[in-house]
Amino acid sequence: MRNYMLCIRNDSDQQEIDKCTSLLEHIRDKHSVSYDILDISFLGDDERQHLTNSIRHVSAAQGIAVKSQGKGPLPISRNTNSLGKICTLLVYDDNKLIGVYPHVKNQKRIDILPYLEKMLLIDDVNTAFDSQSITEADISRMISTFPELIEPGLQFLDTEVEVEGGRIDAVFKDNNGRHLLIEIEIEVGDNAIGQVQRFITYSEKYGIPQNQIRLGFVCAKIPESRLNACKGASIEVYTLCLVKKA
Repeated sequence: MRNYMLCIRNDSDQQEIDKCTSLLEHIRDKHSVSYDILDISFLGDDERQHLTNSIRHVSAAQGIAVKSQGKGPLPISRNTNSLGKICTLLVYDDNKLIGVYPHVKNQKRIDILPYLEKMLLIDDVNTAFDSQSITEADISRMISTFPELIEPGLQFLDTEVEVEGGRIDAVFKDNNGRHLLIEIEIEVGDNAIGQVQRFITYSEKYGIPQNQIRLGFVCAKIPESRLNACKGASIEVYTLCLVKKA
């Protein structure tokens, strides 16, 4: 059973605490997932060190960075080598620590609020993909290295392309010279469809006619209702699957 622990300090940002708590309450109400708030200011030295070591263990096991560096503050302070003042979300499954937020993986920072917002949208938080499973960065590397997984003859152009409407995860060119703009999601949420539609500003920025642009998702999972919405909006959808070869 999944549950959360929000670690704070007496000098943590109260506005962030309030936002995290509100989302955790909504997740609790929707998914019946409990959460606790731990003020680490009241922990003894041994207890704080034990918690820090547990976070480091998850970091090593999952290949995520949890110590502050160039991409902003992270749970473990670079100066004190112990838990810092920022809010830290710990994710447990059957009392085993399986996730730490915020963290950095593959040069991409994943903060608490976007993670919780995604958990609120999904159908089952207990089976959700998280840091110990496949990540959007993993999918990005996969399709940029092997674009033929999407369709034969596809040519990879770039990742993390900034446009007025947001950031395009990956851009490809097909055999007919059309540009395929891809949003990568573990599970496609309601807001993601609007995000992809805003990628059309790529046309103006790069001088590509709109009829030469394709919009699409690459995802691990998409609910039927959102798949139908994508069809209605002319957004292509590609899901990861395994094909038995032997």
